[in-house]
Amino acid sequence: MQHETAEGYYLGIDPGRDKTGVALVDKTGTVFAVQIVRTRAFSDSVLKFLYDQLQVSNPWGLRKKLKAIVIGDGTGSEEHIGWLQKVLPGFPLHVVDEKYSTEEARALYWELFPPQGWRRLIPLGLQTPPEPLDGYAAVVQVRRFLQQEETGTGKELTITGKRV
Repeated sequence: MQHETAEGYYLGIDPGRDKTGVALVDKTGTVFAVQIVRTRAFSDSVLKFLYDQLQVSNPWGLRKKLKAIVIGDGTGSEEHIGWLQKVLPGFPLHVVDEKYSTEEARALYWELFPPQGWRRLIPLGLQTPPEPLDGYAAVVQVRRFLQQEETGTGKELTITGKRV
């Protein structure tokens, strides 16, 4: 899944009560990395994820590689936005509609990892992916944002009078 681009990456976030999906996606929608982190340790975990995946060691390195943050508007999104503003201040932050993202994440998972062997004979609707889909739902959030940018139908987040 590793893919390098000079344009920078988008950090996708699928917020949840217990676990949060995070993903790095480039401007073409190509998946660079996905991970699930515990929500209670979100601030530290998201920074570690970014530093490890982007191979940087400080916030200045992130500025060169991280283009924006995209978060779904579901459960706990307000709390996640507050955490993001503390640990990643100044990055553009975009909120997208999270409806049906789990279903799209399931289809994306099977697209990226089609069943092998005898499992390919079973309809996908009857199979359960072997891992949680939260990270892939974060990819869906970024892809939705990129599509909105293309069509000009995006929803911007304004906090404390500053456009972020």
